[in-house]
Amino acid sequence: MRLLLALLLTLFLSGLLSALWPQGLMAPDLFLVLALWYAQGSPAYLGLPVAFLLGLLQDLLGYGLVGLHGVGLLFAAYAYYAANRRLASGESLPALVAFAWAFAAKWLGHFLVAYWLRLEIPPLIPLDLLLEALFTLPLFLLARRFRP
Repeated sequence: MRLLLALLLTLFLSGLLSALWPQGLMAPDLFLVLALWYAQGSPAYLGLPVAFLLGLLQDLLGYGLVGLHGVGLLFAAYAYYAANRRLASGESLPALVAFAWAFAAKWLGHFLVAYWLRLEIPPLIPLDLLLEALFTLPLFLLARRFRP
């Protein structure tokens, strides 16, 4: 029930941000926040499929390539589980490291799918990725507080 309410809130905020966010600026990835929020309190056999399904939903809602965000969020959740197992999960610095690891894994998943399908990789400026991470991080930390 919590996941459904969190998904509805994510969809609402995503629609609101798409209307209000400046054109050309990378918006925060709310589906990544939702996938990591769910992965924080659930075992891997539940968190990984949910992350993949959330990514598929993101692909379907964004009229994108089906599976691109699914693989990205799957990689992110897997990296988040790996980082949480090796770090103390209750402190703030390990949470930042786990988020950075998951964010990098998400983009690695995107690039692997693009390479596998021989897609033309769009030119991404590292500043865009840094801005997306900086905009997503406060939302991730806020969502982390709401997880029991």
